[in-house]
Amino acid sequence: MNISRVGLVGTLMLMWSVSSAGAADLYDDYRGSLKDDGYAVEAPQERWYLRGDIGIGVSADGTVSDTIIEQGLASPFINQDFDDGWSLGGGIGYYLMRGIRMDATLDYRMGMDAYGLLPPPATPPLAEFTGEVDTLVGLANFYYDFDMGHRITPYVGVGLGFAHHRISGDDADDSDTSFAWALMAGVDIDLRDRWKLDIGYRYLDMGDAQFDDKKNGTPAKDFVLDDLESHEIRVGLRYSFGCWRDCAVASYEPMK
Repeated sequence: MNISRVGLVGTLMLMWSVSSAGAADLYDDYRGSLKDDGYAVEAPQERWYLRGDIGIGVSADGTVSDTIIEQGLASPFINQDFDDGWSLGGGIGYYLMRGIRMDATLDYRMGMDAYGLLPPPATPPLAEFTGEVDTLVGLANFYYDFDMGHRITPYVGVGLGFAHHRISGDDADDSDTSFAWALMAGVDIDLRDRWKLDIGYRYLDMGDAQFDDKKNGTPAKDFVLDDLESHEIRVGLRYSFGCWRDCAVASYEPMK
């Protein structure tokens, strides 16, 4: 083999090794140059979000959600009513990991009229009780999102917290705080950018509340709003501070 052939073979081998190395870089960790198109990299993931909700609460049995009991006479009201009502709320949340998130919420349940009538021999006006009840509900909630890879994501959740009840009116002006808990289920719908529409159902148990009766004239707990429960339909919006799921941005880095 003469020198020219040796040189030709050596040149071909060198070209093959360079092209192989370039192909390996291309499919391994090649970053490209400023002339190349950007490649996708994971964006920083911001896990915090804010939420706002509006809801309508329906009594547990469809008519009366609370049993009002006059303890002084040890007799339940023969006629009672506790209105359904609206609620407004908001909160802040955090994605713990994909599919699992938590938030802290505060909901104000607007004034609902409560009415009760004692049986004979009690006579009006002492036999009647009326009042307007406002409730502030604070919950720590935990959710599991069933990520289906679509714009609509079902979820289930549970919440634990407190309910602060305030009653006002001619017959009462008092407040009480009780343990509260909730079960939730619903769907998230991806909107534009970082917004989500949240449509869900919540069963809310707000415990019992005991109040002083103005008619009695003594500082004693004379009546109880028992088993405060509500079935709620809620609609809300969530705004995420940044990108959480399947987010990528174009980026450039110099070649190694």
